[in-house]
Amino acid sequence: MAAFKNIKLLFVPLRIFLNKTPSSLQLNLYRFKYNEAYSVKSVLLDHPVGSDVVVKGWVKSIRKQKRTTFMHISDGGVEQIQVVIPSSACDEDCCFNSAVEISGKVVVSPKCNQPVEIQGEKIKVVGKLDLQSFPFGPRKYYPPEYVRQQIHLRPKTNTYSAILRLSSLISNALQTTLIQDNFVSVFTPILTSNDCEGAGEVFLIRPSSNEMCREMGGNRKPEESYFNKKVYLTVSGQLHLEAIAGGISKVFTMGPTFRSENSRSRRHLAEFRMLEAEIAFCNDLQPILSTIESLVKQSAKIILELGSLDLVTVGNYYNENLEESLNELLKFSFATISYREAMELLLKNRDSFKTPPRDGADLGSEHELFLVNHMGGPTFLVDWPANIKPFYMRTSDDAHSLVSCVDLLVPGVGELCGGSLRENRYDILKSRLQALNLEESLNWYLDLRKFGGSPTGGFGMGVERLIAYLLRIPNVKDIVPFPRTPHNCPM
Repeated sequence: MAAFKNIKLLFVPLRIFLNKTPSSLQLNLYRFKYNEAYSVKSVLLDHPVGSDVVVKGWVKSIRKQKRTTFMHISDGGVEQIQVVIPSSACDEDCCFNSAVEISGKVVVSPKCNQPVEIQGEKIKVVGKLDLQSFPFGPRKYYPPEYVRQQIHLRPKTNTYSAILRLSSLISNALQTTLIQDNFVSVFTPILTSNDCEGAGEVFLIRPSSNEMCREMGGNRKPEESYFNKKVYLTVSGQLHLEAIAGGISKVFTMGPTFRSENSRSRRHLAEFRMLEAEIAFCNDLQPILSTIESLVKQSAKIILELGSLDLVTVGNYYNENLEESLNELLKFSFATISYREAMELLLKNRDSFKTPPRDGADLGSEHELFLVNHMGGPTFLVDWPANIKPFYMRTSDDAHSLVSCVDLLVPGVGELCGGSLRENRYDILKSRLQALNLEESLNWYLDLRKFGGSPTGGFGMGVERLIAYLLRIPNVKDIVPFPRTPHNCPM
Protein backbone atom coordinates (compact mmCIF):
# COMPACT_ATOMS: atom_id res chain seq x y z
CA MET A 1 0.00 0.00 0.00
CA ALA A 2 2.80 2.37 0.90
CA ALA A 3 4.33 1.93 -2.52
CA PHE A 4 1.26 3.42 -4.18
CA LYS A 5 1.46 6.94 -5.51
CA ASN A 6 -1.74 8.77 -6.37
CA ILE A 7 -0.03 10.27 -9.39
CA LYS A 8 1.73 7.54 -11.31
CA LEU A 9 3.57 8.19 -14.57
CA LEU A 10 2.30 5.67 -17.08
CA PHE A 11 3.76 5.18 -20.54
CA VAL A 12 3.00 2.81 -23.39
CA PRO A 13 6.00 1.35 -25.22
CA LEU A 14 5.16 1.35 -28.91
CA ARG A 15 5.85 -2.28 -29.72
CA ILE A 16 3.99 -3.59 -26.64
CA PHE A 17 0.84 -1.65 -27.44
CA LEU A 18 0.91 -2.60 -31.11
CA ASN A 19 1.20 -6.28 -30.19
CA LYS A 20 -1.92 -6.08 -28.02
CA THR A 21 -4.18 -3.81 -30.06
CA PRO A 22 -6.51 -5.20 -32.76
CA SER A 23 -5.48 -4.06 -36.23
CA SER A 24 -8.88 -2.46 -36.82
CA LEU A 25 -8.28 -0.10 -33.91
CA GLN A 26 -4.80 0.72 -35.13
CA LEU A 27 -6.16 1.75 -38.51
CA ASN A 28 -9.13 3.77 -37.32
CA LEU A 29 -8.24 5.20 -33.93
CA TYR A 30 -4.79 6.71 -34.00
CA ARG A 31 -5.41 9.22 -36.77
CA PHE A 32 -8.51 10.55 -35.10
CA LYS A 33 -8.37 14.28 -34.53
CA TYR A 34 -10.89 16.02 -32.34
CA ASN A 35 -11.42 19.74 -31.93
CA GLU A 36 -8.10 20.58 -33.61
CA ALA A 37 -6.15 18.38 -31.18
CA TYR A 38 -4.60 14.94 -31.34
CA SER A 39 -4.98 12.30 -28.65
CA VAL A 40 -1.98 11.52 -26.49
CA LYS A 41 -2.14 7.93 -27.77
CA SER A 42 -1.91 9.03 -31.40
CA VAL A 43 1.07 11.28 -30.67
CA LEU A 44 2.91 8.42 -28.98
CA LEU A 45 2.14 5.90 -31.69
CA ASP A 46 1.39 7.57 -34.98
CA HIS A 47 3.23 10.86 -35.39
CA PRO A 48 6.73 11.05 -36.86
CA VAL A 49 9.49 12.97 -35.14
CA GLY A 50 9.42 16.63 -36.19
CA SER A 51 5.67 16.84 -36.80
CA ASP A 52 3.65 19.69 -35.29
CA VAL A 53 0.94 18.64 -32.85
CA VAL A 54 -1.65 20.10 -30.51
CA VAL A 55 -2.77 18.14 -27.45
CA LYS A 56 -5.39 18.97 -24.85
CA GLY A 57 -5.52 17.41 -21.43
CA TRP A 58 -4.77 17.70 -17.73
CA VAL A 59 -1.42 18.23 -16.03
CA LYS A 60 -0.66 15.08 -14.02
CA SER A 61 2.73 16.23 -12.79
CA ILE A 62 4.79 19.39 -13.19
CA ARG A 63 8.34 20.30 -12.30
CA LYS A 64 9.34 23.91 -12.88
CA GLN A 65 13.02 24.82 -13.15
CA LYS A 66 14.64 28.14 -13.87
CA ARG A 67 14.84 27.66 -17.62
CA THR A 68 12.79 24.55 -18.38
CA THR A 69 9.48 23.13 -17.17
CA PHE A 70 8.69 19.43 -17.36
CA MET A 71 5.14 18.13 -17.19
CA HIS A 72 3.13 15.04 -18.00
CA ILE A 73 -0.19 15.38 -19.78
CA SER A 74 -3.14 12.98 -19.85
CA ASP A 75 -6.29 13.37 -21.93
CA GLY A 76 -8.20 10.71 -20.03
CA GLY A 77 -6.52 7.64 -21.49
CA VAL A 78 -4.01 5.45 -19.71
CA GLU A 79 -1.17 7.07 -21.66
CA GLN A 80 0.65 10.17 -20.50
CA ILE A 81 3.18 12.11 -22.52
CA GLN A 82 6.01 14.27 -21.30
CA VAL A 83 6.06 17.89 -22.41
CA VAL A 84 9.23 19.96 -22.14
CA ILE A 85 8.69 23.70 -22.47
CA PRO A 86 10.73 26.82 -21.70
CA SER A 87 9.70 28.16 -18.30
CA SER A 88 9.34 31.60 -19.84
CA ALA A 89 6.57 30.23 -22.09
CA CYS A 90 4.77 28.40 -19.28
CA ASP A 91 1.55 30.04 -18.10
CA GLU A 92 1.75 31.01 -14.43
CA ASP A 93 -1.69 29.41 -13.89
CA CYS A 94 -0.37 26.05 -15.11
CA CYS A 95 -0.33 23.67 -12.17
CA PHE A 96 -1.18 20.10 -11.16
CA ASN A 97 -4.52 19.00 -12.70
CA SER A 98 -5.22 22.23 -14.55
CA ALA A 99 -6.69 21.81 -18.05
CA VAL A 100 -4.29 22.91 -20.79
CA GLU A 101 -3.83 23.14 -24.53
CA ILE A 102 -0.27 22.65 -25.73
CA SER A 103 1.28 23.24 -29.16
CA GLY A 104 4.68 21.88 -30.06
CA LYS A 105 6.79 19.39 -31.99
CA VAL A 106 7.24 15.66 -31.56
CA VAL A 107 10.85 14.88 -30.61
CA VAL A 108 12.73 11.76 -29.58
CA SER A 109 12.55 11.17 -25.85
CA PRO A 110 15.76 10.46 -23.92
CA LYS A 111 13.72 8.14 -21.65
CA CYS A 112 13.85 4.49 -22.64
CA ASN A 113 10.24 3.79 -21.55
CA GLN A 114 8.69 6.40 -23.83
CA PRO A 115 9.52 6.69 -27.55
CA VAL A 116 8.74 10.39 -27.99
CA GLU A 117 7.88 13.55 -26.10
CA ILE A 118 6.62 17.00 -27.04
CA GLN A 119 8.90 20.00 -27.25
CA GLY A 120 6.35 22.58 -26.20
CA GLU A 121 6.20 25.96 -27.92
CA LYS A 122 2.96 27.39 -26.58
CA ILE A 123 0.72 26.52 -23.66
CA LYS A 124 -2.74 27.82 -22.83
CA VAL A 125 -4.54 27.14 -19.56
CA VAL A 126 -8.17 26.54 -20.52
CA GLY A 127 -9.32 25.47 -17.05
CA LYS A 128 -7.71 27.03 -13.99
CA LEU A 129 -7.46 25.09 -10.75
CA ASP A 130 -7.53 26.41 -7.21
CA LEU A 131 -4.68 24.34 -5.81
CA GLN A 132 -5.30 25.51 -2.24
CA SER A 133 -8.79 24.01 -2.05
CA PHE A 134 -8.38 21.09 -4.46
CA PRO A 135 -8.88 17.92 -2.37
CA PHE A 136 -6.16 15.85 -4.07
CA GLY A 137 -2.45 16.56 -4.18
CA PRO A 138 0.26 15.10 -6.43
CA ARG A 139 1.96 11.88 -5.37
CA LYS A 140 -0.25 11.38 -2.33
CA TYR A 141 -2.25 8.37 -1.19
CA TYR A 142 -5.90 8.87 -0.22
CA PRO A 143 -8.01 6.06 1.27
CA PRO A 144 -11.17 5.00 -0.62
CA GLU A 145 -13.43 6.46 2.07
CA TYR A 146 -11.94 9.91 1.54
CA VAL A 147 -11.98 9.70 -2.26
CA ARG A 148 -15.64 8.63 -2.11
CA GLN A 149 -16.51 11.90 -0.38
CA GLN A 150 -15.22 13.82 -3.43
CA ILE A 151 -17.49 11.94 -5.80
CA HIS A 152 -17.63 14.66 -8.46
CA LEU A 153 -13.84 15.02 -8.55
CA ARG A 154 -12.60 11.46 -8.16
CA PRO A 155 -12.36 10.80 -11.94
CA LYS A 156 -9.37 13.17 -11.77
CA THR A 157 -7.42 10.63 -9.72
CA ASN A 158 -5.33 8.05 -11.56
CA THR A 159 -6.82 5.13 -9.68
CA TYR A 160 -10.46 5.93 -10.28
CA SER A 161 -9.96 6.83 -13.94
CA ALA A 162 -8.20 3.45 -14.33
CA ILE A 163 -11.20 1.72 -12.71
CA LEU A 164 -13.54 3.44 -15.18
CA ARG A 165 -11.46 2.40 -18.18
CA LEU A 166 -11.25 -1.20 -16.99
CA SER A 167 -14.99 -1.21 -16.26
CA SER A 168 -15.60 -0.13 -19.85
CA LEU A 169 -13.45 -2.99 -21.15
CA ILE A 170 -15.35 -5.49 -18.99
CA SER A 171 -18.76 -4.16 -20.10
CA ASN A 172 -17.73 -4.40 -23.75
CA ALA A 173 -16.33 -7.90 -23.23
CA LEU A 174 -19.62 -9.11 -21.76
CA GLN A 175 -21.62 -7.87 -24.71
CA THR A 176 -19.10 -9.00 -27.33
CA THR A 177 -18.91 -12.51 -25.85
CA LEU A 178 -22.68 -12.92 -25.96
CA ILE A 179 -23.05 -11.48 -29.46
CA GLN A 180 -20.33 -13.84 -30.73
CA ASP A 181 -22.40 -16.67 -29.24
CA ASN A 182 -25.41 -15.53 -31.33
CA PHE A 183 -27.24 -13.69 -28.56
CA VAL A 184 -29.28 -10.68 -29.66
CA SER A 185 -29.07 -7.50 -27.59
CA VAL A 186 -32.45 -6.01 -26.61
CA PHE A 187 -33.73 -3.33 -24.27
CA THR A 188 -36.15 -4.18 -21.51
CA PRO A 189 -38.22 -1.49 -19.78
CA ILE A 190 -37.09 0.41 -16.72
CA LEU A 191 -40.73 1.10 -15.83
CA THR A 192 -42.69 -2.06 -15.08
CA SER A 193 -45.88 -3.18 -13.39
CA ASN A 194 -44.36 -6.37 -11.95
CA ASP A 195 -41.99 -7.25 -9.14
CA CYS A 196 -40.08 -10.06 -10.81
CA GLU A 197 -38.36 -11.32 -7.65
CA GLY A 198 -41.49 -10.99 -5.51
CA ALA A 199 -39.54 -9.63 -2.55
CA GLY A 200 -41.28 -6.24 -2.45
CA GLU A 201 -37.95 -4.40 -2.79
CA VAL A 202 -39.26 -2.03 -5.45
CA PHE A 203 -39.36 1.72 -5.93
CA LEU A 204 -42.87 2.97 -6.62
CA ILE A 205 -43.09 5.82 -9.13
CA ARG A 206 -45.65 8.56 -9.65
CA PRO A 207 -45.72 12.05 -11.17
CA SER A 208 -44.26 14.67 -8.83
CA SER A 209 -47.10 17.04 -9.72
CA ASN A 210 -50.11 16.56 -7.44
CA GLU A 211 -52.15 18.61 -9.88
CA MET A 212 -51.34 16.19 -12.70
CA CYS A 213 -52.27 13.25 -10.48
CA ARG A 214 -55.66 14.78 -9.74
CA GLU A 215 -56.20 15.72 -13.37
CA MET A 216 -55.32 12.27 -14.74
CA GLY A 217 -56.41 10.00 -11.94
CA GLY A 218 -59.72 11.35 -10.74
CA ASN A 219 -60.53 9.28 -7.67
CA ARG A 220 -57.57 6.95 -8.10
CA LYS A 221 -54.61 6.95 -5.74
CA PRO A 222 -51.80 9.27 -6.88
CA GLU A 223 -49.50 6.32 -7.58
CA GLU A 224 -52.12 4.88 -9.95
CA SER A 225 -53.08 8.11 -11.69
CA TYR A 226 -50.65 8.01 -14.61
CA PHE A 227 -50.68 4.36 -15.74
CA ASN A 228 -53.99 3.35 -14.08
CA LYS A 229 -52.00 0.94 -11.92
CA LYS A 230 -48.96 0.90 -9.68
CA VAL A 231 -45.71 1.00 -11.63
CA TYR A 232 -42.21 0.44 -10.34
CA LEU A 233 -38.58 0.84 -11.28
CA THR A 234 -37.48 -2.56 -12.54
CA VAL A 235 -35.71 -5.06 -10.31
CA SER A 236 -35.09 -7.36 -13.28
CA GLY A 237 -35.74 -7.55 -17.01
CA GLN A 238 -36.09 -11.32 -16.89
CA LEU A 239 -39.84 -11.67 -17.47
CA HIS A 240 -39.67 -9.35 -20.46
CA LEU A 241 -36.67 -11.27 -21.82
CA GLU A 242 -38.71 -14.46 -21.59
CA ALA A 243 -41.36 -12.87 -23.80
CA ILE A 244 -38.75 -11.92 -26.39
CA ALA A 245 -37.18 -15.39 -26.19
CA GLY A 246 -40.53 -16.68 -27.45
CA GLY A 247 -39.46 -15.51 -30.91
CA ILE A 248 -35.68 -15.06 -30.69
CA SER A 249 -33.91 -18.00 -29.12
CA LYS A 250 -31.00 -16.16 -27.46
CA VAL A 251 -31.41 -12.65 -26.04
CA PHE A 252 -29.73 -10.46 -23.46
CA THR A 253 -29.99 -7.02 -21.93
CA MET A 254 -27.68 -4.92 -19.80
CA GLY A 255 -29.30 -1.99 -18.11
CA PRO A 256 -30.00 -0.32 -14.80
CA THR A 257 -31.95 -2.17 -12.15
CA PHE A 258 -33.19 -0.90 -8.81
CA ARG A 259 -33.64 -2.48 -5.38
CA SER A 260 -35.07 -0.71 -2.33
CA GLU A 261 -33.14 -2.79 0.19
CA ASN A 262 -32.28 -1.10 3.47
CA SER A 263 -28.64 -2.12 3.16
CA ARG A 264 -25.47 -0.08 3.13
CA SER A 265 -23.11 -3.02 2.85
CA ARG A 266 -20.08 -3.01 0.57
CA ARG A 267 -21.94 -5.29 -1.92
CA HIS A 268 -25.27 -3.46 -2.25
CA LEU A 269 -26.51 -0.46 -4.20
CA ALA A 270 -29.98 0.94 -4.80
CA GLU A 271 -29.14 1.32 -8.50
CA PHE A 272 -26.83 -0.99 -10.39
CA ARG A 273 -26.34 -2.69 -13.74
CA MET A 274 -27.53 -6.20 -14.42
CA LEU A 275 -26.52 -8.34 -17.36
CA GLU A 276 -29.42 -10.72 -18.03
CA ALA A 277 -29.70 -13.42 -20.67
CA GLU A 278 -32.41 -15.87 -21.71
CA ILE A 279 -32.00 -19.04 -23.77
CA ALA A 280 -34.91 -20.76 -25.50
CA PHE A 281 -35.10 -24.55 -25.90
CA CYS A 282 -33.05 -24.86 -22.72
CA ASN A 283 -33.78 -28.11 -20.87
CA ASP A 284 -30.89 -28.30 -18.41
CA LEU A 285 -28.55 -25.99 -16.52
CA GLN A 286 -25.36 -26.79 -18.42
CA PRO A 287 -25.75 -24.16 -21.21
CA ILE A 288 -26.37 -21.56 -18.51
CA LEU A 289 -23.31 -22.60 -16.50
CA SER A 290 -21.12 -22.65 -19.60
CA THR A 291 -22.26 -19.19 -20.68
CA ILE A 292 -21.67 -17.70 -17.24
CA GLU A 293 -18.15 -19.16 -16.95
CA SER A 294 -17.31 -17.96 -20.46
CA LEU A 295 -18.44 -14.42 -19.63
CA VAL A 296 -16.30 -14.22 -16.50
CA LYS A 297 -13.20 -15.63 -18.16
CA GLN A 298 -13.52 -13.61 -21.38
CA SER A 299 -13.76 -10.45 -19.28
CA ALA A 300 -10.56 -11.45 -17.47
CA LYS A 301 -8.79 -12.11 -20.79
CA ILE A 302 -9.75 -8.75 -22.25
CA ILE A 303 -8.49 -6.68 -19.34
CA LEU A 304 -5.26 -8.68 -19.26
CA GLU A 305 -4.72 -8.00 -22.96
CA LEU A 306 -5.84 -4.38 -23.21
CA GLY A 307 -5.78 -2.98 -19.68
CA SER A 308 -2.41 -4.10 -18.31
CA LEU A 309 -1.21 -0.65 -17.25
CA ASP A 310 -4.50 0.20 -15.59
CA LEU A 311 -4.37 -3.16 -13.80
CA VAL A 312 -1.02 -2.11 -12.30
CA THR A 313 -2.48 1.18 -11.08
CA VAL A 314 -5.54 -0.41 -9.48
CA GLY A 315 -3.53 -3.32 -8.10
CA ASN A 316 -1.02 -1.01 -6.44
CA TYR A 317 -3.81 0.97 -4.81
CA TYR A 318 -5.50 -2.12 -3.33
CA ASN A 319 -2.23 -3.97 -2.72
CA GLU A 320 -3.17 -6.77 -5.15
CA ASN A 321 -1.30 -8.52 -7.95
CA LEU A 322 -4.18 -8.42 -10.41
CA GLU A 323 -2.32 -9.97 -13.31
CA GLU A 324 -1.45 -13.01 -11.21
CA SER A 325 -4.98 -13.42 -9.81
CA LEU A 326 -6.57 -13.11 -13.28
CA ASN A 327 -4.23 -15.70 -14.76
CA GLU A 328 -5.10 -18.06 -11.90
CA LEU A 329 -8.80 -17.50 -12.64
CA LEU A 330 -8.31 -18.45 -16.29
CA LYS A 331 -6.74 -21.76 -15.27
CA PHE A 332 -9.47 -22.64 -12.75
CA SER A 333 -12.41 -24.83 -13.80
CA PHE A 334 -15.47 -23.60 -11.92
CA ALA A 335 -16.61 -26.12 -9.31
CA THR A 336 -20.21 -27.30 -8.88
CA ILE A 337 -21.91 -28.47 -5.67
CA SER A 338 -25.54 -28.89 -4.67
CA TYR A 339 -27.31 -26.91 -1.96
CA ARG A 340 -27.57 -30.15 0.07
CA GLU A 341 -23.80 -30.78 -0.12
CA ALA A 342 -23.10 -27.15 0.74
CA MET A 343 -25.44 -27.18 3.72
CA GLU A 344 -23.84 -30.33 5.13
CA LEU A 345 -20.46 -28.65 4.91
CA LEU A 346 -21.72 -25.46 6.54
CA LEU A 347 -23.45 -27.29 9.38
CA LYS A 348 -20.25 -29.18 10.15
CA ASN A 349 -18.53 -25.82 10.57
CA ARG A 350 -21.40 -23.93 12.24
CA ASP A 351 -19.11 -22.59 14.98
CA SER A 352 -17.13 -20.66 12.34
CA PHE A 353 -19.99 -18.21 11.65
CA LYS A 354 -21.47 -15.22 13.40
CA THR A 355 -24.89 -16.34 12.17
CA PRO A 356 -25.13 -20.14 12.06
CA PRO A 357 -26.52 -21.61 8.82
CA ARG A 358 -30.06 -23.01 8.86
CA ASP A 359 -30.99 -25.99 6.73
CA GLY A 360 -33.64 -25.02 4.19
CA ALA A 361 -32.85 -21.29 4.50
CA ASP A 362 -30.96 -18.89 2.26
CA LEU A 363 -27.23 -18.35 2.75
CA GLY A 364 -25.56 -15.28 4.21
CA SER A 365 -22.48 -13.68 2.71
CA GLU A 366 -20.20 -15.29 5.31
CA HIS A 367 -21.56 -18.71 4.32
CA GLU A 368 -21.03 -17.98 0.62
CA LEU A 369 -17.44 -16.85 1.14
CA PHE A 370 -16.69 -19.90 3.30
CA LEU A 371 -17.90 -22.21 0.53
CA VAL A 372 -15.85 -20.42 -2.12
CA ASN A 373 -12.69 -20.61 -0.02
CA HIS A 374 -13.32 -24.28 0.68
CA MET A 375 -13.82 -25.05 -3.03
CA GLY A 376 -10.73 -23.05 -4.00
CA GLY A 377 -12.39 -20.63 -6.42
CA PRO A 378 -15.62 -19.74 -8.27
CA THR A 379 -18.32 -22.25 -7.45
CA PHE A 380 -21.73 -23.03 -8.92
CA LEU A 381 -24.28 -23.82 -6.21
CA VAL A 382 -27.19 -25.76 -7.77
CA ASP A 383 -30.51 -27.42 -6.86
CA TRP A 384 -31.96 -25.18 -4.16
CA PRO A 385 -35.09 -25.75 -2.01
CA ALA A 386 -38.14 -24.55 -3.92
CA ASN A 387 -39.67 -22.74 -0.94
CA ILE A 388 -36.91 -20.08 -0.81
CA LYS A 389 -36.77 -19.34 -4.53
CA PRO A 390 -39.05 -17.24 -6.82
CA PHE A 391 -42.20 -18.57 -8.48
CA TYR A 392 -40.76 -18.72 -12.00
CA MET A 393 -38.12 -21.40 -11.30
CA ARG A 394 -38.82 -24.91 -12.57
CA THR A 395 -39.05 -27.69 -10.02
CA SER A 396 -36.90 -30.72 -10.69
CA ASP A 397 -38.83 -33.60 -12.26
CA ASP A 398 -37.46 -36.13 -9.76
CA ALA A 399 -37.71 -33.93 -6.67
CA HIS A 400 -40.48 -31.32 -6.63
CA SER A 401 -39.08 -29.88 -3.41
CA LEU A 402 -36.06 -28.61 -5.39
CA VAL A 403 -35.73 -26.13 -8.23
CA SER A 404 -33.29 -26.30 -11.14
CA CYS A 405 -31.35 -23.15 -10.38
CA VAL A 406 -27.79 -21.95 -9.84
CA ASP A 407 -25.95 -19.25 -7.94
CA LEU A 408 -22.35 -18.46 -8.87
CA LEU A 409 -20.25 -17.70 -5.78
CA VAL A 410 -16.85 -16.00 -6.20
CA PRO A 411 -14.06 -15.01 -3.81
CA GLY A 412 -14.33 -11.67 -2.08
CA VAL A 413 -17.86 -11.02 -3.33
CA GLY A 414 -20.05 -14.04 -2.64
CA GLU A 415 -23.03 -14.28 -4.96
CA LEU A 416 -22.20 -12.87 -8.37
CA CYS A 417 -24.83 -14.45 -10.56
CA GLY A 418 -28.15 -16.27 -10.28
CA GLY A 419 -30.01 -18.29 -12.89
CA SER A 420 -32.50 -21.07 -13.41
CA LEU A 421 -34.62 -23.07 -15.75
CA ARG A 422 -38.05 -21.39 -16.02
CA GLU A 423 -41.23 -23.22 -15.13
CA ASN A 424 -42.80 -23.82 -18.53
CA ARG A 425 -45.59 -26.20 -17.43
CA TYR A 426 -48.76 -24.15 -17.72
CA ASP A 427 -50.83 -25.77 -14.96
CA ILE A 428 -48.02 -25.74 -12.39
CA LEU A 429 -47.18 -22.10 -13.08
CA LYS A 430 -50.84 -21.10 -13.00
CA SER A 431 -51.34 -22.66 -9.57
CA ARG A 432 -48.29 -20.81 -8.24
CA LEU A 433 -49.50 -17.47 -9.54
CA GLN A 434 -52.95 -18.10 -8.05
CA ALA A 435 -51.40 -18.85 -4.66
CA LEU A 436 -49.50 -15.54 -4.83
CA ASN A 437 -52.50 -13.54 -6.16
CA LEU A 438 -50.53 -12.77 -9.32
CA GLU A 439 -52.58 -14.54 -11.94
CA GLU A 440 -54.37 -11.40 -13.12
CA SER A 441 -51.30 -9.15 -13.31
CA LEU A 442 -49.13 -11.86 -14.91
CA ASN A 443 -51.72 -13.38 -17.21
CA TRP A 444 -49.50 -12.42 -20.13
CA TYR A 445 -46.68 -14.47 -18.55
CA LEU A 446 -48.96 -17.50 -18.58
CA ASP A 447 -49.71 -16.83 -22.25
CA LEU A 448 -46.04 -17.43 -23.04
CA ARG A 449 -46.64 -21.07 -22.06
CA LYS A 450 -49.93 -21.27 -23.92
CA PHE A 451 -48.88 -19.96 -27.31
CA GLY A 452 -45.94 -21.97 -28.62
CA GLY A 453 -43.57 -21.35 -25.77
CA SER A 454 -40.42 -23.45 -25.50
CA PRO A 455 -38.53 -24.41 -22.35
CA THR A 456 -36.30 -21.50 -21.40
CA GLY A 457 -33.55 -20.76 -18.93
CA GLY A 458 -31.48 -17.75 -18.09
CA PHE A 459 -29.48 -15.79 -15.56
CA GLY A 460 -28.68 -12.36 -14.22
CA MET A 461 -25.19 -11.12 -13.34
CA GLY A 462 -24.37 -8.01 -11.34
CA VAL A 463 -21.94 -6.08 -13.53
CA GLU A 464 -20.47 -4.05 -10.67
CA ARG A 465 -19.97 -7.20 -8.62
CA LEU A 466 -18.12 -8.80 -11.54
CA ILE A 467 -15.87 -5.75 -11.78
CA ALA A 468 -15.30 -5.86 -8.00
CA TYR A 469 -14.32 -9.52 -8.25
CA LEU A 470 -11.96 -9.19 -11.21
CA LEU A 471 -10.25 -6.05 -9.88
CA ARG A 472 -10.32 -7.12 -6.20
CA ILE A 473 -12.12 -3.93 -5.18
CA PRO A 474 -13.70 -4.45 -1.73
CA ASN A 475 -16.58 -1.98 -2.11
CA VAL A 476 -18.87 -1.60 -5.14
CA LYS A 477 -19.30 2.08 -4.25
CA ASP A 478 -15.76 2.56 -5.54
CA ILE A 479 -16.79 1.26 -8.98
CA VAL A 480 -20.03 3.09 -9.77
CA PRO A 481 -19.43 6.76 -10.74
CA PHE A 482 -22.38 7.98 -8.67
CA PRO A 483 -23.44 5.30 -6.15
CA ARG A 484 -26.99 5.45 -4.76
CA THR A 485 -27.57 3.86 -1.35
CA PRO A 486 -30.05 4.41 1.51
CA HIS A 487 -29.81 8.00 2.76
CA ASN A 488 -27.33 8.81 -0.01
CA CYS A 489 -28.14 10.18 -3.48
CA PRO A 490 -25.65 12.96 -4.25
CA MET A 491 -25.81 15.02 -7.42
